[in-house]
Amino acid sequence: MKKTRLTLLVVTFVLLFTVPTTSATSQTPTCPSSPTVQEILNQVTEDAIIQWIRNFSGEDFVPIGVSQRKILTRYSYQLFNMNVNAMAYPYLGEQLESFGYEQGTFLTDHSFSSSKIFESKGEIVREWIGKDANGLLPLDQNITFPDQSYTWKNKIVSIPGHGPNADEIVLMTAHLDSTSTAPVTNAPGAEDNASGVAALMEAARLFRFYQFDRTIKIIFFTGEEQGLLGSVAYVADYSAELPNIIGVVNLDMFGYDSDDDRCFELHVGTLPDSNMVGTCFTDVINNYGLNLTYDYLTNGATGASDHAPFWYEGVGAVEVLENYYNNDPPLGCIGQDRNPNYHHTTDLIQHMSTPVTHSIAQAGIGTAASLAAPIGRCFAADPDLTATPLTNSILLTWPGVVDADVYNVYRSDTSCEGIFTQVAQVTANSYEDTDIVFGHIYFYKVQAAETGAVCFSQLSNCASAEVEEPVFFDFYIPLVIAGE
Repeated sequence: MKKTRLTLLVVTFVLLFTVPTTSATSQTPTCPSSPTVQEILNQVTEDAIIQWIRNFSGEDFVPIGVSQRKILTRYSYQLFNMNVNAMAYPYLGEQLESFGYEQGTFLTDHSFSSSKIFESKGEIVREWIGKDANGLLPLDQNITFPDQSYTWKNKIVSIPGHGPNADEIVLMTAHLDSTSTAPVTNAPGAEDNASGVAALMEAARLFRFYQFDRTIKIIFFTGEEQGLLGSVAYVADYSAELPNIIGVVNLDMFGYDSDDDRCFELHVGTLPDSNMVGTCFTDVINNYGLNLTYDYLTNGATGASDHAPFWYEGVGAVEVLENYYNNDPPLGCIGQDRNPNYHHTTDLIQHMSTPVTHSIAQAGIGTAASLAAPIGRCFAADPDLTATPLTNSILLTWPGVVDADVYNVYRSDTSCEGIFTQVAQVTANSYEDTDIVFGHIYFYKVQAAETGAVCFSQLSNCASAEVEEPVFFDFYIPLVIAGE
């Protein structure tokens, strides 16, 4: 069985590198323009993308548990050993939970043994990651087998479909880990691959407000830099879902653009289903005026990222990459524009073109949303909140939202721009907050939600109220003695 499988992989590689490189300009559109996708992309701001990259590449302090820390490295060997400078994985989980993804239900950890993957798939991984259009990919470091077993994890966000094709799945993926010449202490990986992580975080933040026909899974892989270990493990452990996957959008290392041509590479390969995903990607660029150019690569498409394990199972997938190679197809990138900071401690956001990073992230998000067939907003309206002070409490009321099952109530003790914490989940369209201190102003927001799914309204307006401390008066009644 193993020999047969390896032979099929080798045949696939031969086919992969014998089909001409093409431009997608003549492809038949597969993803028509959608007002819902346009609405989603309008909410993906450049500032948001920049902030996610800064957070995951150690530029800024981020909240992790009760502490504020900088994520200085995302090296897989450090991500899971309690290194206080490598806490990207717990930060990722906390942020996704704050979006409303319930751990264990719509947010899961996929654990895998790094040594087991190397043992069972090592030679195949070398084959996958070692070839490209130029014969060999110039990796900064060799793939080495670990000297002991490590348990690493992928983080999976699941957004159930709401339509008749809910059993079909769209995957949006990126690798969380990074590496450098000093990976244990300093591997910022701003472009490689906080760029992809930023796109996935924005997708997770925004997709929860919309219904899609198909199910969407957003997956943060680890162990990519050691040989695609997380994605190899995923394909092995989730083999039952592979026939239901209609496409994979893998975002890995984009946004460097020293020549200002706004050009990147779309590695599509030769599978018909991959071409469908690739054509959807270029449709999104055209439909929403993202002003990007690209190399649409079939022959010469690289196998050096997390899309490759899906290819070799016959699942359509594309890889989004900076202008890394010198392909020079018609209407594509001119020459190559490779980031000299790749796999170095200098892979920082200051070396990236953030407008280009933003547009490519929008294209990736728009492609995943288009493939999933958007239905529309979860709720036609957002709650309209009123806060009324009572004697010893604050009463929150809002008109009921059609189709909402529950309402999540959030409170801030500082301001409408402060940090909001969920204080209740109710089925009625009112809530009385009795946990108050007299004379303190509280700020509230409410969100409608659907139980048993990932579907939320936007947060309501911010309403504030203060309960003043009661004033007690002492009444003096003069004593009147008869006869005086």
